[in-house]
Amino acid sequence: MKKGTKIGLGVGLLLLGVTAVSSCTQSFCSTTDTARIMYAYDPGITHYEQNGTESIEVIVDSGSKYTVTNVKINVAPWNDDEQCFDFGPGDYSTSNLDNIIIASRNAGYVSPDKNSREYFAALDEVVMYSILTEAVVKSGETNITRDLSKEEDYRLFKNDISKYSYMKYTTANGAPMWDIYDKYDAEVRAVVPADYCPSSDFVSLYKSRLNSYASAFRTCLTTKEDKYGSYGYDSSGVYIDAKDWGYAWGKGFFEGLLVYPIGWLVDQICSGFRGAGVSAGGAALLGIVFVTIIIRSVMLLATIKQTSSNAKMTELQPEIQKIQNKYPNSNTSQAEKQRMAEEMQRLYKKNKINPFSSILVMIVQFPVFICVWGALSGSSAITNGSVLGLSLSLGIKDVLFNSINWGPAGGYSAVTALMLFILMGVAQTVSMLLPQWIQKAKAKKVAKLGKNPAQKQQNTTMKIFTYVMLAMILIMGFSLVSAMGIYWFVGAVFSIGQTLVTQLITSKKKTK
Repeated sequence: MKKGTKIGLGVGLLLLGVTAVSSCTQSFCSTTDTARIMYAYDPGITHYEQNGTESIEVIVDSGSKYTVTNVKINVAPWNDDEQCFDFGPGDYSTSNLDNIIIASRNAGYVSPDKNSREYFAALDEVVMYSILTEAVVKSGETNITRDLSKEEDYRLFKNDISKYSYMKYTTANGAPMWDIYDKYDAEVRAVVPADYCPSSDFVSLYKSRLNSYASAFRTCLTTKEDKYGSYGYDSSGVYIDAKDWGYAWGKGFFEGLLVYPIGWLVDQICSGFRGAGVSAGGAALLGIVFVTIIIRSVMLLATIKQTSSNAKMTELQPEIQKIQNKYPNSNTSQAEKQRMAEEMQRLYKKNKINPFSSILVMIVQFPVFICVWGALSGSSAITNGSVLGLSLSLGIKDVLFNSINWGPAGGYSAVTALMLFILMGVAQTVSMLLPQWIQKAKAKKVAKLGKNPAQKQQNTTMKIFTYVMLAMILIMGFSLVSAMGIYWFVGAVFSIGQTLVTQLITSKKKTK
């Protein structure tokens, strides 16, 4: 087979493999998860605070009530100078809505103005009514009362809003995204003057931007419904629905086979450490370390025969070198090439070695790697807390390229991210090149009878392949979530130990 054909076949098989396992990267976020994240990015211009004199009462068809007392209702004023809303500091900010207003104006659309404040306030009122209705219906209670002069009631009220905030964009019964929002929009337009309502161009842009904000997050793989992460302007986290194995199988074959079990394992280990009093960030770090060790140990057991074969190949380098030195013209002489191949085959057969074992190991490792990435990038458990200021759910490059992260305001998280990237890079380099270093050291023991161009070309090809793979890992490690950087670092240290131990055992066996 010609060299070009081999390369083409290899690239084709790689693309086929990528396509086959691409479903492992599917997001586990449900429609309600996505809607809650959207709400965190735009909770509206109306804000409900403590120690006010107003009340809210929601009565549902069944007669159940949700009553809020001592609430202070603030509607963000319009800033004539900046031509956007200006609520000021607090739990929420309207800056995302403002950004969309500015973007629509720059695009030449008919954009909201100070009169539109009436439309947005009316929309918030309809949305809040739906949220509190959903809260009382889902609770199964007949009467919920929140007195916002009491701190605990205020916390519960905020939790109710967070948990049922999906009602701004969808419903829990599986309705398509935006259907209920369109319904609210129609209701408000029926009572607010048409000139005060946003244009259809603005609404389309609004939907596009909110979809974009939410699609950037995929950390929705959890076995327990709770608040996770920090989204938009809700630093207290967003409620994420619990996912079961059936939900994972519904996402795809690899999601059910590997992604969910790995994510479940991360979830359980993190929960165990949190229960033992470990901080959220520390629990996430330990969860990734333990999961990495478990996965690599299972993979080692699954590929122990191939791993042993690789070690034997390294140990036999002196004998392989002798054979190659006997046929210096194998690159140009078909007869020498055939005799060398036959002699190498006898050596492999005698020592029970499969020369393609390294390829078999890679075939096993590739889908596992993709699934680990899917699980870690989707795990809700790692979004809580941080390690030395670094959130493990953020990408290394995203942290490094944000100037605020290099100072105290960002917790010096960029320094931690840089240290992690350097450690990962060094460990991966040693892990991938160590077998070649050992082979080279053993080959030096053999006196060369002459040059073998074929072997030189093969060695060069292997080096290029190794360096390309190393470069790909470093690039991906730079781009993917920090949790993957930890996975690669721990995995590389595991591989280094595995290589050294395997070589030691193989050498002792040969000596005996």
